[in-house]
Amino acid sequence: MFKIVRFPKKLESFFQPLENQFHWDHFEYFRTLVLLFVFAWGRRNISSLYRHLDSRNQPHRSRFNNFLNVGRWEPKVALQLKAHELLALLNPQKGEVIELILDDSKKQKRGKTMDAVGWIHDPVTNRTVKGHQYVTAVLRFHGHVIPWGIRLYIKKEDAARLGQPFKKTTELAADLIRAFDPPQGVHVRVLFDSYYLCPVVVKACRQKKYRFISTLAANRNLYKNGRKLKAGQYGRNLFNRSRKTSCRVQKANGCATYTYVDAGTIAVSDLGPLHVIFSRKNHDKKTLGIVTDDPKLSAGQMIRTYDDRWSIEVFFKDGKQLLGLGQYQNVSFEAAVTHLHLVCFAYALLTHIAITGEGAKAQRKPAVKLSTADLQNEARRIVWDDLTQHLKKLSSGTQIVKELGRLLIAA
Repeated sequence: MFKIVRFPKKLESFFQPLENQFHWDHFEYFRTLVLLFVFAWGRRNISSLYRHLDSRNQPHRSRFNNFLNVGRWEPKVALQLKAHELLALLNPQKGEVIELILDDSKKQKRGKTMDAVGWIHDPVTNRTVKGHQYVTAVLRFHGHVIPWGIRLYIKKEDAARLGQPFKKTTELAADLIRAFDPPQGVHVRVLFDSYYLCPVVVKACRQKKYRFISTLAANRNLYKNGRKLKAGQYGRNLFNRSRKTSCRVQKANGCATYTYVDAGTIAVSDLGPLHVIFSRKNHDKKTLGIVTDDPKLSAGQMIRTYDDRWSIEVFFKDGKQLLGLGQYQNVSFEAAVTHLHLVCFAYALLTHIAITGEGAKAQRKPAVKLSTADLQNEARRIVWDDLTQHLKKLSSGTQIVKELGRLLIAA
C-alpha cells in the first residue's frame, strides 16, 4: 500500500466541471476525499483516510474533518450535475429508456449524541436497531449505474430540532423522481418495490409522465368484477389454476427462469387500473406480483425490466463493503449528509472510469463489464502510474528508494 503524492491528471476531467460549486479551498478537500474513498483500503472515516495521503503536501487532517461539518457547497445539486454529465457521455438517443431505480437502506449507528439517529427495522437482520435510514435513487442506462440522489431520513421529533423539514420516506422518494429531467426525447421508467407503490410516489411519476414498475404486497387490495381480492391469495390461486408461461433472464452469475401468469388489467387500491402479473423464480414456491402502468410492456418484458432493480441492491452492497457507505463517526447531521454524498461521488467516479475507459483493463477489454472492485483497482492503477511519473523526476536510484520507503503505508 502506498500514499497519494498528488492528484492524478487523468481524473481531473471528472472533477473540473464541479469546481464552481465550491467556495475557497473546499473543492480541493472534496476531490481529495472522493479519490480517497475510491483508493483506500479499510474504513472511510477521516483518520483512516488521511494516512493514505502524503502529509507534506496536504492540509492538516482537521481541515478535512471541518469540510464534512461545515456546508460550503450543495451536495444534492452537485451530484445531479455529475449524473447528467455521465448520462451525456453515454449519448442517449431519442426513444431510448432511462431507468430510475428507488430504494432505501439502513445503517446501525452507535453514537449516542449523533443527529437524526432513531429506532428503525432492519429487514436484513430482522431486528430493530438504532441508526440512520437513507432513501436513494440511481439511474441505469446502457448497463451503467449512476447515483442520482440520496436523502437522509429524519424522524418527526428530530426534524424541528435540526431545522430540517419533516418528510416521510415516500415523500423523499417522490422528490427524487420530480427532480430528474431526462434528455429531450428520452423516456423514463421508474422501478421500486412494494413499499413505494403508494399514491405519493405514483403521483410523482404521473406528474412527470414517467412509467413505473413495482411489486405488489401480499395484503394489497385488488378489485375485479366487483370483488375485493387480496393480491397474495389471488395470485397463488391464479397461478395454480392457470396456464403458465416461462422466460429466462440473464444474470451476472448465470440464468434465472421465471414462470408467470398474466392477470391482465386489474384495479389496484388507491392507484386505479394497472397491468398485473404473478411470477415464480426458478423452483421457488413464493408467488410475486408485479404491476406496471406501461401499456407497451408484455408480461415477459415486465419481469426482465423489474429484474434491473437489482442494480440498486448491488449499489448498496458495494457502497457499504467497498466505499464506506455509512462509515461516518461525526455527530452532526451535515457531516452524515456530506459523507453519504461523497460515497455517491466515489461510485460516480468509478462509473466515469468504466464509461471513458481510463483504466488499463477497460482499454484492453471494453466489452467486459467490470465490477466495482475491478474499477477500484483501475483507479489505483491510475494513481500508481502518476506516482511513477513523480519518481522519474528524481535524479538518482537512491532518492527513488528513499521516496518509496517514505510513501509506503504500514499494513
